[in-house]
Amino acid sequence: MIRLLRSRLSVAARVRDDERGFALVAVVGIGTVVMLLVATMVAIATSGARVTSTDRAWNRAIAAAYAGVADYQARLNADNTYGNYGQSSAPFSAASGSTFTKGVGGNPAFNYQSGQSWVTVPTGDGTGSDSSYRYAVDNSKLSSQGVIRLQSTGRSGTTTRTVIANVRPDGFSNYLYFTNYESGDPTVTNEKASTALGAPACTTAYRTSATSSTCDQIQFGSNDVLEGPVRSNDQIKVCGAQFKSTVQSALGVTSSGCAVGRYASNPTTSSTLVPPATIGNLRDSTRTDLPATTGTVEGAGCLYTGPTKITFNGNGTMTVRSPMTITTQVTGATPTAGAQITGSGDPSAAATKCGAVTALRSATGATIPIPKNNIVYVQNEPSARPTGTTPDPNSWNDSTMKSTPTACSGTAPSMGSNSATSLKSNGVGFPYVGSTTATSETDPTAGAGTAVTNPYGCDRGDAFVQGTVDKAVTIAAENYLYVTGDIRYPTTRSASTVLGLIGQRAVWVWNPINPNNGAILPSDREIDAAILSNTGTFVVQNWTRGSTAGRGTLTVNGSIAQNFRGAVGLASGQGYDKGYRFDSSLSTYTPPKFPQPTVTTYRVASQVESKTAYDANGAPVS
Repeated sequence: MIRLLRSRLSVAARVRDDERGFALVAVVGIGTVVMLLVATMVAIATSGARVTSTDRAWNRAIAAAYAGVADYQARLNADNTYGNYGQSSAPFSAASGSTFTKGVGGNPAFNYQSGQSWVTVPTGDGTGSDSSYRYAVDNSKLSSQGVIRLQSTGRSGTTTRTVIANVRPDGFSNYLYFTNYESGDPTVTNEKASTALGAPACTTAYRTSATSSTCDQIQFGSNDVLEGPVRSNDQIKVCGAQFKSTVQSALGVTSSGCAVGRYASNPTTSSTLVPPATIGNLRDSTRTDLPATTGTVEGAGCLYTGPTKITFNGNGTMTVRSPMTITTQVTGATPTAGAQITGSGDPSAAATKCGAVTALRSATGATIPIPKNNIVYVQNEPSARPTGTTPDPNSWNDSTMKSTPTACSGTAPSMGSNSATSLKSNGVGFPYVGSTTATSETDPTAGAGTAVTNPYGCDRGDAFVQGTVDKAVTIAAENYLYVTGDIRYPTTRSASTVLGLIGQRAVWVWNPINPNNGAILPSDREIDAAILSNTGTFVVQNWTRGSTAGRGTLTVNGSIAQNFRGAVGLASGQGYDKGYRFDSSLSTYTPPKFPQPTVTTYRVASQVESKTAYDANGAPVS
């Protein structure tokens, strides 16, 4: 019995010893797990601190890049020529072939090499921060598309980030509708002031200073719908029209005596945009002796003289008929902008680009590629110069032709037996003469039945335009530009394909009327373009004539900018209703060589992050 008890006690003791071993193992295991958890938590906390620091540098670097964009924008707004400053050797600028006539102007933000300084981002209290930026400029599209591309790189610590911004002016093509004066052009309407002096009305006073007895105020009617931003330097009269975007006016909006308009948002007060006094400087874009043209991809544009008919063919070409043209590209007395025109460009190159003169003067015209991202300028016949001076190469009186053009010879009317006009032909088919007198054009009018003075001058710089346009180009006329039919973009059009139409004295919607007061052309008209008349107006020909059933809708997909407001119809039904829509492509692209206000502001149209351009030491990243 005693032996059995001892045996059992011995076994129990061994069991307790084994359990103590198990407990020790468990304690050690738990301790290890706890230590691992603590170590993990410490690692996570340490990593979190590093991530937080990295995130801070990451965010500060992009903020510094945006600060660089803001700095460049401010410099452009202070000096509208700042697009000519930059560093052509910077990789971003060199890749686009950008040139800078004014150098870097002492701005360290144009530095591009390793070890060169960056510009420190200022803090709210004016002290420096640990963030900085530098930038490079691509101005290769400034002339052709009105866009400056800016590459801005921000730095914080060892982190750098880069954004690409498109910067463009707040110009006329940014608005669906812009006017300087909300009254008719007195040179078109022949309105006169009721003063003893008999001065033309509406030329020196805005609507708030004018009276209805001296100046006709044109209104937006109840059938008018404007789908885009509207702006005027004058008071706008709205009688029930619908505005689907912003309305800005330096002198407010009125609905006195008529129905209140319908607005997407309340109209606001704005500053003034001043149209340029002339577009004559655009002629320089057709010169072959200026670095501003020869140093670009698009080169010199095309110059035509006198009445010129242009039809866009929808296949990358246009057909041009210009009987008075002698040479299509020119040179100056000196290779400087604005110099007197004294010579011709290379005849062979000009013929290839702008058409052979013999073809231009023929009945069928010359079919040529549209000068993409360039300008077509139609000028008045140059005046004769004093004896002993070099004549203009496009002056008929001074040319080797030694005679006036056929269009300017003979007596009026010289239009044939079916003519219904007192005018003579301008050489390109205007005034229009149909197969009968009933289908022929009478003398055109504007305003309250007032005849237009010299509407189709035989030696005037008038452009007559229609067709389907599929390349970015601007047509500029020194005198009038007529829209003779629909002008449309194709359905396959790219966003950068934007058309500019400029008529310095007026852009006319051609609307011929026959002797029976009936319209000759079908109803409705569509114009896809940015339209500008810097000294005149955008107006429908014969807008007070024709049936009260009207001419349908005048559709404009683009923008309209004019010094004076032009009428398109009457409340009684004659003329057109408005269907104006802003072309969103104009928010990003400007038509080639399109004039800007005399003073403008620049805005950032878009900005996106791109591949980093420089490392923290300032070395370019390949």
